[in-house]
Amino acid sequence: MKTNRIFVLSTLLTVSLAISAQTTFDAMKVYEEELNGTARYVGMGGAMSALGSDVSVIGHNPAGIGTYRQSDINLSVSFFGTSVNTDPLVTRNTPQTINGRTFYSHNTKSEPLAALDNASAVLSGYMGDDSYLNFGFSYRRTLNMDRDLDYYDKFYVPDGDPTIVKEYAVYRDYKDHQRNKVNAFDFNLSCSLSEMLYLGWTVELLSSDLWSEGSFYDYYPSYDAADLEDKGAVVPDYAAGGHDYTAADKMNTAKGTGWNIGVGLIVRPIPALRLGAAIKTPTWFRQTLEYSDYLYAYEDQQMDGEPFKNSVDYRFVSPWRLNLSAGFTVAQTAIGFEYERNFTQRTSLSIGNTRMSNQGAIDLQDYATYKVGFEQNIDKLSLRAGYNLTQSMYKDGAAIYLGDSDFNAGQPGEVGRIDFQVDRLGTRQNITCGLGYCSEPDGDNTQFYIDVAYVHGIRNSVFNINEYIEDVDVNYKYQSDKVLLTFGWTF
Repeated sequence: MKTNRIFVLSTLLTVSLAISAQTTFDAMKVYEEELNGTARYVGMGGAMSALGSDVSVIGHNPAGIGTYRQSDINLSVSFFGTSVNTDPLVTRNTPQTINGRTFYSHNTKSEPLAALDNASAVLSGYMGDDSYLNFGFSYRRTLNMDRDLDYYDKFYVPDGDPTIVKEYAVYRDYKDHQRNKVNAFDFNLSCSLSEMLYLGWTVELLSSDLWSEGSFYDYYPSYDAADLEDKGAVVPDYAAGGHDYTAADKMNTAKGTGWNIGVGLIVRPIPALRLGAAIKTPTWFRQTLEYSDYLYAYEDQQMDGEPFKNSVDYRFVSPWRLNLSAGFTVAQTAIGFEYERNFTQRTSLSIGNTRMSNQGAIDLQDYATYKVGFEQNIDKLSLRAGYNLTQSMYKDGAAIYLGDSDFNAGQPGEVGRIDFQVDRLGTRQNITCGLGYCSEPDGDNTQFYIDVAYVHGIRNSVFNINEYIEDVDVNYKYQSDKVLLTFGWTF
């Protein structure tokens, strides 16, 4: 065991020779999409692709913009906070022991944050004979994640010689903080050929700004069990000898752009029923990943901590997406249903002219999103509620694979990028509600409206520590609470 530890730690000392590397775990951060848009759309759980007449459907079913009969301008702002808890709840005061390993996490909360989530406009033009030609534009933040993990464990590792009673007591402290933002700019052309058929086309441009930093601190004293219990905690003087101590920090940033095209239709066989279908092409991303590694200590020896920095430019092709939806309207009541399928196993990564053949299909699985929403209009007020569920995009046991190509493996005597953490995003749920007010139309048939929505998001995921001493899966729950306000005007 110690031989393996020395070998892996030795690679850290030669990290300055590293070759640029990239994995699907980096790339899929820009593909993940949160429930976001106008407060009406969010309040109904996003289940509006067949109902239309809300600009937030522009990226899911472009034909939904064709249902507008008036022009519209709106702006949305949000206030949100996030938290991370281990699942089950394990803290410093209530640690848990499994198979000789004692562990806990610091449960974290973000400061309250504010964001501009959506700004959009639709220009509607009457073409005669119940036909309309509409132009739409939307800015929306598809991802705004703030997640902070802090994990600690300790356990015994046999020395390898059964005649020696001493054991290595291993203490580990891992931290990982991510702040990921992805913005979408949608341009739409849509029409209604009659009150029974709507068609739409959207070009979507995306920009990403991803940031993460993490650290791992490993401590390996050489005491017998009784002596260890007396000492209780990590001995801070790592230069005193008789043990190993490793301390390293990592920081990654990634920025890039992408684009895709979506086409859709809505048919209305009877006045109360609308059926929608849409398909979105893969998104073609170009990203630049920059990462820095800092080594502060290595087996009794204090290191200079000077950063090693490297970067890689890569191309990422996201999966195709299929959207099927239905909407029912009876009197003042509307109900929406939606199913969205992401064919994720077709994801691909390329650096230069070389495609990284084992990325995508090995780590990822096709997944779906299910949405349902409800709206009840009462005079000038609207009551809304919704729910949606998104499956995990990762296969069970998916792990970072750095031996896929020459970019990762390096040349003889060189090493590639080293990752000690794998974040497998799990199933996500959103529970939503909302309230809206719309004024009476004035003489020019213009109206203003105000909508508010609340969404509680829950995501159960796995944080895998694949550091060489012991491979550990840490289950955690990422929760978000958001209040969204939309101010709009129709004319």
